[in-house]
Amino acid sequence: MKVYLFDTASGVYQGEDFLDPTEFDEAEGATNQAPPPPEPGKIPVYDQATAAWKLVAATILRKNGDCHD
Repeated sequence: MKVYLFDTASGVYQGEDFLDPTEFDEAEGATNQAPPPPEPGKIPVYDQATAAWKLVAATILRKNGDCHD
């Protein structure tokens, strides 16, 4: 199954991968929910508390040290 990866500390989107469905429940930093379409200057961030993606301004992430160039 296709999964979408995120950093477990910051929630920042890290790409796509495939997992065997039997391994999905044990996978950290993966969701089967696709991130929202990209917008200029914004980065998809997964909020584990609400189990939902949101778009966050890249400048905010840089200030917080969550995004590395």
